[in-house]
Amino acid sequence: MLCALLLCLGASACSTNEPLRIESPAAPTTPAAQSSIPSTSEWQAWEQPFSPAQVREVLLATDLSAVGTQENSEADIREYLTECDKCLIALPGYETAGEKFQIYSVGTAGDSYSFASFAIRDDRGKPQVALAVGGSDVYLSAGKEGSLVAQEAVYKPDDPMCCPSGWSVRMFRYQDGHFVQGDSFSSPFDPTQEQGAEQ
Repeated sequence: MLCALLLCLGASACSTNEPLRIESPAAPTTPAAQSSIPSTSEWQAWEQPFSPAQVREVLLATDLSAVGTQENSEADIREYLTECDKCLIALPGYETAGEKFQIYSVGTAGDSYSFASFAIRDDRGKPQVALAVGGSDVYLSAGKEGSLVAQEAVYKPDDPMCCPSGWSVRMFRYQDGHFVQGDSFSSPFDPTQEQGAEQ
C-alpha cells in the first residue's frame, strides 16, 4: 500500500498540464528554429547597437542584386523588407578581432525560411553591410576559429521543404576590415547540429 502511494505521488509530481510534444532528433532544423526562445534581454543584446528598423533602412538603401536568386529576386527581398516587419529576423551576433557584427536574415515570417543573410557592422555610429549572402534557406552564424559560416540548404527536385538533401557551407574570415571567403564544402548533415553535438 505504501509503495503504491509513493508511486502515485511521484507520478503526479512529474506531470504537468502541458500537452506532450514529441520531437524527432532526425528532423533537420534551421539555426533560428533550433535555438531556444531568447529572453527579452538577449533580444535587446542582439539588437545593439542597431534596431531592426535601422537595419531595414540600410538594407533597403543597399544594392541587393548580389543576393537575389532565381527563386527570390532582389525585388522579392525588397518587398519582404518593405511589407513584412517579422520577415527581418535577428540572429545571434558574431565577434572577431574586437569587432561585433549583428546578424540578420530576411525570410518568410511563418517558417523562418531565409533567402538572404547579412552581417552588419557599426561604421562610426551607422549600420553598414559587411557581408551579404543569398540562397536557399541560407543563414550566417559564428563558426570555429573565428570564422563566419554561411550555411545553405541544398534541395533536390523531390525534396520537401522540411527536409533538404544536404547543406552547402561557405567559410568567411575577417581580414583587414573585410570578409574573405575561404573553404567551402557540402555536408549531408546540418552543420549546426554537428557543432551542437561536439559542445
